[in-house]
Amino acid sequence: MPSQQRALLIFGGSGLADCKRRGWPSAFRVLFETQSFAFAQKPDFDIHLFTTDGAGRQDVAPLHIHPQVGSSFGQRLENAIESLAQDGYQEIVIVGRDCPDLEPGDILSAFELLKRHHLVLGPDHRGGCYLIGIRSSDREKLYEIRWQQNTDFEEIRRRFALLSSVGLPVKMDLDTLEDVRLLAASGSRFCALAKALLDTNPQPPQAESDPHSTCTHEERIHWQLPPPARFSYSAIA
Repeated sequence: MPSQQRALLIFGGSGLADCKRRGWPSAFRVLFETQSFAFAQKPDFDIHLFTTDGAGRQDVAPLHIHPQVGSSFGQRLENAIESLAQDGYQEIVIVGRDCPDLEPGDILSAFELLKRHHLVLGPDHRGGCYLIGIRSSDREKLYEIRWQQNTDFEEIRRRFALLSSVGLPVKMDLDTLEDVRLLAASGSRFCALAKALLDTNPQPPQAESDPHSTCTHEERIHWQLPPPARFSYSAIA
């Protein structure tokens, strides 16, 4: 049984693995290692990392590490949620590793909001989510979502339409090098870091700016890669 009824589910691998999957220079890994899960006080929730490479973080304590299980991103995430629900967790906040500006305060706010709402969503700048907070009794509403197609924010909201929900401020997820360029031009506290990485690391030709441009639609769904960079999407208001 869990020591708390709440769980933070961190879903992702190491910064180096994320860079490799995207075809980025390894120096960019620092952008996936900016998040701090070190809370000022001992949190009233347990922290679980579900990963494909066994990578942990020294500033996350105590941390329970689990392998991701499943043949696709969606299956792996569903299995992670189901595992925590079966262990007795009643409230689950899910985050990835690709939102540099995610802060401990966002996570604490999400858990506080779950006391009054069934759904807490942190929208990213392209239509996805950098944070999802749910009650485990509602978990099946997340199953078979088409993840990271820049439509999951709206799809999740529709599924919870009859239940109370609330949104957090929009933040940036880093899926493509174009997102890093947007971060460099933004007001983020990591804009200077992003700019320095872009300035000091040679970039591929523009035609190859999307390292996964030759992936089929099925491969994108399997690996949960974002849509091709040539498509543009409006930010969420």
